[in-house]
Amino acid sequence: MQADASINLAHASVSPEQIDEAVAEELLAQNETLSLRTSVPIALVVLFFSAVAWSTTPHSWVIMWATGNWLALIVRHLSWRLLPRTGVSARRRLSIARWLPLIPGLANATAVFFFPHLSDAAKTILTLIMAALTTGGINTSAGYMPLYMSYMLPVMGSLTLAWGVTPLASSEQWLGKAMVPMMLLFSVTMVALARGSFRTFRLAIAKRLNEGLLNQQLRVALEQAESANAAKTRFLASASHDLRQPLHSLSLFFATLRLQITRPDNITLLDHIDQALSALQSQMNTLLDMSKLDAGMVKLEWQNFALPPLLHQLRSTYQPVAQQRGLALHLLCADELRVNSDIEQLSRVLRNLLDNAVKYTQEGEVSIEAFEDAGHVKVRVIDTGCGIPPALHKQVFEEFFQVDNPERDRNRGLGLGLSIVRRLAALLYLELALDSEPGQGTAITLTIPKGTGRVQEALPEPEAREAQPSMPLCQVLVLDDEAAVRAGMEALLQHMGCVVMLAASTDEALHITMERQPDLVLADLRLRNTESGINAVEQLRARYPNLPAIIITGDTAPDRLKQAQAAGLPVLHKPVAADTLMAAIAASLEAQD
Repeated sequence: MQADASINLAHASVSPEQIDEAVAEELLAQNETLSLRTSVPIALVVLFFSAVAWSTTPHSWVIMWATGNWLALIVRHLSWRLLPRTGVSARRRLSIARWLPLIPGLANATAVFFFPHLSDAAKTILTLIMAALTTGGINTSAGYMPLYMSYMLPVMGSLTLAWGVTPLASSEQWLGKAMVPMMLLFSVTMVALARGSFRTFRLAIAKRLNEGLLNQQLRVALEQAESANAAKTRFLASASHDLRQPLHSLSLFFATLRLQITRPDNITLLDHIDQALSALQSQMNTLLDMSKLDAGMVKLEWQNFALPPLLHQLRSTYQPVAQQRGLALHLLCADELRVNSDIEQLSRVLRNLLDNAVKYTQEGEVSIEAFEDAGHVKVRVIDTGCGIPPALHKQVFEEFFQVDNPERDRNRGLGLGLSIVRRLAALLYLELALDSEPGQGTAITLTIPKGTGRVQEALPEPEAREAQPSMPLCQVLVLDDEAAVRAGMEALLQHMGCVVMLAASTDEALHITMERQPDLVLADLRLRNTESGINAVEQLRARYPNLPAIIITGDTAPDRLKQAQAAGLPVLHKPVAADTLMAAIAASLEAQD
């Protein structure tokens, strides 16, 4: 087989032996199928030629020839059917099968014994029939020489010999002699076509095997990438949870301390600590945003709204920051622009882009341009920063990647802003385009669906810290397996005038509340020994129906976030600012009343 097809396998991943085995399997399967499909047409051809020869050839000869040909077809078909059941390799079976076409080939070839009795027209008809069957043999054998030659040699050889030795009935005897070289030329041509057909056939098999192997390798690589991504998500979730626990405790102790210290010099020191805690909390919340996006927890509210008010609000927010850095901040936007999107999430995308542009521009200006183009609205954020090399254009949208921050300056964040932009852009069906060259600044363009119909003018509320509400006197059960968190909660809540009950497990919580009912439960989502704060709340509510409860968690794993959301309880994420905690407690107690 290898000698019949010289295929360059230098870059193939499968061996020639594997290709030969696959070629043999394909040839065996193809001939098994075609042996039945071609038997009926060939049987009819045999019947047709028998009718042609019936008037000039002894009838017994015609009957024996037709019967022999039909029996040959039956034997050929049964042989192809039985061959796969021999239990040997495909190549071994093919070496046996190479002789099977010889059976119908010899049966067809016996028709030349009719030549002396046939008219010139009948001889021509027989030649055309045999030539057609020989040509069709290229298809059934796929041009594989041993199979093809087993049929072609007896048929064309006997036919060529018959033309050479049998005189014509007419006086044009030269025509009979001329048929001999014509038959030889036809045979050589058929052999060449068969070789080419087999080369193509074998090359197609090799290509299919290589593609199959490549697909398998791609599947393995994809599984490994998905596994690595899942491991990364688990690592980030675990690291985030473990870091949030002490940070949450620190925030609680700090809030309590701040309420007790009044000296101006100490307040200045506390302000610096507060700034550091706020920066760390902001970075933790960015990781939480990533986890929420991965968990599919971002709910969209599509609406048509005017774009200019949103852009003017963003410009007003970042104008002081830009001035502090010595940058000019420009906005160019037509008043009539309307878009169809989720206003809150679109605001997050634009805010991240603008924040990134201001942070990474050392001098010059940042511009926001909004315009209509081809039935869509485009918003372009342009800066005169350092620019991004083309090789890094895709990487800038990956997690934790920053082009010009080798020292990992925390004031520039974690490098998650553009990653969040990429995720939200996909969620909002926004097209995201980056145009940047080193030393020439950067332009990021968002293509937003154009708004139609009624326009809603509502804008998302700017981010701000809530004012600390007054705390009602109440009994609060704190359920957390971290001793530092329990101590921090106790110190803060007692200072706010609450009666605090502490528990580290569900059993302890049930025991403590046997004698007195808490007004509110603050429960950690994940407790020790696979316990869940959600299950603990459910057991407490079995004793005290409609007991208000708030879940406080440091988890950022997507499955944990979905679990907390599905519980239908208010969820706060560690570290929780004191004013946020007080507001949530007040809201839960008011809802109960």
